[in-house]
Amino acid sequence: MDESKKIRIALIAVTAAAVLIRLCYAIPGMLNPELVMRIDSATYLGPALSLLHDGTYSTGPGSGIPALVRTPLYPAFLAILLGISGHSLGFSVFASALLGGLTVIPIFLSARLYAPWKAAVAAAVLFTLNPTAIALSPMLISDALFVFVLSFQVYFFLQFLQTKHPASLYGSVALAGAATLVRPLNLLWILPCLIVTCCIRVIPWRRKLLYCPICFLLFLLILSPWIIRNHIHGAGWRLDAVSADTALHNRSALESRLSGIPGEELRKHYLAEAEAEFRAHPEKYRTDAEKFSYSEGKLLELIRKHPFHYFSLHFRPVVLIPDAASFFENLGLTQTGRGTWDVINRHGLPAGIRHYFNGNYLLPCILAPLLLAAALTYFLAFCTLVRAFIKHDWIMILLFLLLAEYYLFMTGPVAMPRYQLPALPFLTVMAGCALAHLRFFGAEEDAAIPSSPVSDKTSDP
Repeated sequence: MDESKKIRIALIAVTAAAVLIRLCYAIPGMLNPELVMRIDSATYLGPALSLLHDGTYSTGPGSGIPALVRTPLYPAFLAILLGISGHSLGFSVFASALLGGLTVIPIFLSARLYAPWKAAVAAAVLFTLNPTAIALSPMLISDALFVFVLSFQVYFFLQFLQTKHPASLYGSVALAGAATLVRPLNLLWILPCLIVTCCIRVIPWRRKLLYCPICFLLFLLILSPWIIRNHIHGAGWRLDAVSADTALHNRSALESRLSGIPGEELRKHYLAEAEAEFRAHPEKYRTDAEKFSYSEGKLLELIRKHPFHYFSLHFRPVVLIPDAASFFENLGLTQTGRGTWDVINRHGLPAGIRHYFNGNYLLPCILAPLLLAAALTYFLAFCTLVRAFIKHDWIMILLFLLLAEYYLFMTGPVAMPRYQLPALPFLTVMAGCALAHLRFFGAEEDAAIPSSPVSDKTSDP
């Protein structure tokens, strides 16, 4: 059989498997969408229904109150799904699960840029079997769409590293901007992106000095209209209002670690304190922007007192734990809202697991094969990272920081397992690269593939 035909068949097979697994997993959510909703879901559904019925981005149909909490692309995506399905949330769950399965395509393409096709298929299989990726795929929150767009962002950036063609770089930056409008986690990605671009030695500096401002302006051009819209509606120069809520959670996570007081208790105290402040000084807090700045300022005060403790909380291996909780909650086997993460923050992971499963370890045992797939992904990605240090492959290390560690770091002290999802596409690519270097998948058959996604010996076109 022709080699290209084998590759197409393998890609179709792994994509079909990923889609089928996620659609089967999503059946309970299609029948009962409440299972795949979380507290955040209402902040997406409200603007989606407003777009559908009023043509405005408001908190809900007929409310007339501008929605400031969420960026617009996921609510717009939901509005389209609801519009073509007659307001069926079950169809939206189906479409989200389908999107989660199709994400293996850009992951395969990314791995294929510098690994044999069998290793690229293995990378796609690891993502297919990842329990966090499966769990988040049908949920009515922005994660599945965000990672789908982000996976193509990763692909185009790696393609730029191979070809040095600026169109691929601009495509990656444009997708990064779109992903930011799905979820603001991508907001600062442009800065390390430009740093990595400047570190590619085979690109002349005159071209770097051209590429970097174009990329920055392109990214800014995509985000500026929404920031200006929010400013007009009184939210200040912000992409969304989640920054204030994030500040509240990060503040409680830091103080909980310092004092041992449960984070939920601290958050209730902070909210009461803020309400008292706003009532006492209404002239100081006439707009939403001033109220958001108050919450953010309180976090900055605490960070100035405990900077080491705060930034140390950004490096928490607990974020890499597969999201078994969401996996079972979406099936109706367990329940959310039990304060498990406060237990983990104060007493550690083992105590959190005991608290969540209440001593019943049968459920995590059922998940064992998928947990092994996640563990294999981390192990192989770690092998690639170690090899990069040994071989002085600094570009691979920079890529890890840009395409994986950035997303793990930016979540801050509130290190929930679902926050690992944006890092998984490149971690699985790194895993495929490790398999290629270990000769498990016939790396010798593909001599045109370099040992790293970037080689300083590559000629500049």
